[in-house]
Amino acid sequence: MKRALETLKEAAGLFREDQPLWVNARFQQMFALGEDREFSLSELLFPTPKEPGHFEARRLKPLSPPMELTGLWLPLEEAALLILWEKEKKETFSGERLAALSKLAGEIAHEINNPLGGIFLYANLLKEDLPPESPLYSYAEKILKLATRCRIIAKALLNFGRPEEAEPEPIDLNQLLQEMYSLVSEYRVLRRVQPHWELKEDLPRVRAVKNQMEQVVLNLIINAGEAMEGRGELYFRTGQEGKEVFFEIADTGPGIPPEILPLIFDPFFTTNKEG
Repeated sequence: MKRALETLKEAAGLFREDQPLWVNARFQQMFALGEDREFSLSELLFPTPKEPGHFEARRLKPLSPPMELTGLWLPLEEAALLILWEKEKKETFSGERLAALSKLAGEIAHEINNPLGGIFLYANLLKEDLPPESPLYSYAEKILKLATRCRIIAKALLNFGRPEEAEPEPIDLNQLLQEMYSLVSEYRVLRRVQPHWELKEDLPRVRAVKNQMEQVVLNLIINAGEAMEGRGELYFRTGQEGKEVFFEIADTGPGIPPEILPLIFDPFFTTNKEG
């Protein structure tokens, strides 16, 4: 993989959490590193990526000239892959650069799909050997669902150079909320959180891109758990007002201070401490 990354004109590197394992020449040039290997990712970027997929950030080193960046962050089996390019150049890839990225995407997808095949195999074997009433049976089902999401991430990476228009489909919001909570209910920040459900029966389906809706709901649930520091009440509600269908997720955390509320959709705003 390093050979393919070295041929990219974009900055690229392999990281374990915040620490670099390897970076290409363009990465060194972008951040004026020279031969310096004593750095962390949080010293170079703000904010640092935390979820798989695309993100936007600004360069911290060097500060001049200012540089807004677009990136791709992909956790692999033993490290995370990072690719960065200047934001204004996002839509100007040449055919040669797209070909290099497509080759790299194929290698990454291969690396992801190999262990995923084993995960699917052994999770299915466990599921077949367990009685449906066993709690371990539901754990095996969750492993399979999360592995499926990993395959979706790999597919998105393969479409990186040739994005496809996602097709909306009819979605049952009640079912989606319950499934997403079930996937993450055993996370550390949610184990001691008490869920409450107020779901409207016979709720009309809505047309939306399912993967995107799932990601929104997962983020809201996990953020709620973190805001409550693992203890509190989490409320799920669906309803209908006229022709509009809605869902709400509320928690008993401290809430968003009024002075911060207007800033929550700013691209680089965060209340997390840098790094």
